[in-house]
Amino acid sequence: MNINKISFLLVAALFFVTSCADDSLSPIVTFDSAGHGAYPRLIEEGEKLINLFDIDGSSYSYTIEFVDEEQGALVSEYVLDLDYNGTGAKEYKRWSASDFSANSTGYQQAPSITITANEAIAAAGLTADQVMPGDEFAFKGKVILQDGSEFTATNSSATVRGAAFRGHFDFTLAAGCPSELAGTYEYTTTDLWCGADAVTGTVDFIDIGGGSFEFSDASFGGYGACYACCAATGLTMIDVCAEVSFTSFVNSYGDTFTIDSEVDGESWIITWSSDYGEAGVTTINFPGGVPFTVN
Repeated sequence: MNINKISFLLVAALFFVTSCADDSLSPIVTFDSAGHGAYPRLIEEGEKLINLFDIDGSSYSYTIEFVDEEQGALVSEYVLDLDYNGTGAKEYKRWSASDFSANSTGYQQAPSITITANEAIAAAGLTADQVMPGDEFAFKGKVILQDGSEFTATNSSATVRGAAFRGHFDFTLAAGCPSELAGTYEYTTTDLWCGADAVTGTVDFIDIGGGSFEFSDASFGGYGACYACCAATGLTMIDVCAEVSFTSFVNSYGDTFTIDSEVDGESWIITWSSDYGEAGVTTINFPGGVPFTVN
């Protein structure tokens, strides 16, 4: 290692040790040092989802306390606005100081807030059958102090909105359906391009978030049978309220795939081929019936 680099690191380390002794240079940000104002601090919350499989039973609950120079005593009102799919915000609900009470830590706390899916849908001027997967119900919070000053996500710092301070101004309830496709499934692959016999095995549907899944082996045993080597990843699919479609057609080796699939009873039949000349027909088994349709 270069001796000049060693000297630089020693000087930098010494500077860090000595400078941290000065509180004015401390890297720790507190509410006092960040500036004064007010914000709703998240205490606990539930899942943010309008479940289209169970609208009547779907809701989002959360609890907040108010932070200001006097532990929330300066807060006059807490307001929530609703913006459905970017069509414009309008007031959803407001709470006044008379609704708050001191909690065990001395901060003024709002009563536990629950927004049911039906309430959000009605507030947006919709009926349940008009809500589609991917629709967004964006709630925007505002804290109003007794002097009339207002604080929102717009005029609050990223520090306040971050994980340390847990500022809970804005949140979005997305309409969708929880997917339970993650798991291990048995398959049989036939008609392989290399002429190999049918191959059987298992493939994992790996949850990568947002209803999307990656196959642990996108060749479904084909590479093992024809190349005696390896698996292929990279092909992905998405489950949107029990309708499945492929979202990535390029595998980890850069091959682009053409895919056709259909559901037949307990079988998901995938006919695939690549621009490298690889091909096969894979049947994935779902005992009890395939729990989705394909798009």
